[in-house]
Amino acid sequence: MKSTQVILVGAVTATMLLGGCANSSNHAAPTNTSSWPSTSSPSSNFIGYGVVEDIETIKTSDDGNNITGAVIGGVVGGLLGHQVGSGRGQTAATVTGAVGGVVAGREIEKRSKAASQEKYRVRVRLSNGTIQTVTQSSVNDIKTGDRVRVDNDRVSRAD
Repeated sequence: MKSTQVILVGAVTATMLLGGCANSSNHAAPTNTSSWPSTSSPSSNFIGYGVVEDIETIKTSDDGNNITGAVIGGVVGGLLGHQVGSGRGQTAATVTGAVGGVVAGREIEKRSKAASQEKYRVRVRLSNGTIQTVTQSSVNDIKTGDRVRVDNDRVSRAD
């Protein structure tokens, strides 16, 4: 019984350590391709009014750090595996359950994050003729051709 607990703790620890080695670089980081100055400073607010020329849906890359799902999956899988067999068979089932739980937990978390990783790149031709490109998490009811307001790196329908 004690060796099973040691194996389970070792499997969870190894999972956490391996999860920390995942690549956390974001290769699809959105960039501002505007000919207008960046609006990232807190002192800049209103950019101007314009017309939406294009709305592009982009997916940001997964950072690969699905540690929470891996840990929870590993623990649950290990506990379920521990319920099977006895002796060495139980130990093998515990380890197999933990490893399977890690894989399943990472995949479940990865899929649940995928929906929230969609962003929109909105290209607006401002009244002064310049192009402003803004990347934001939603576009609400904005469509190509709509008159909009660009304010604090956010495009919204003009009133």
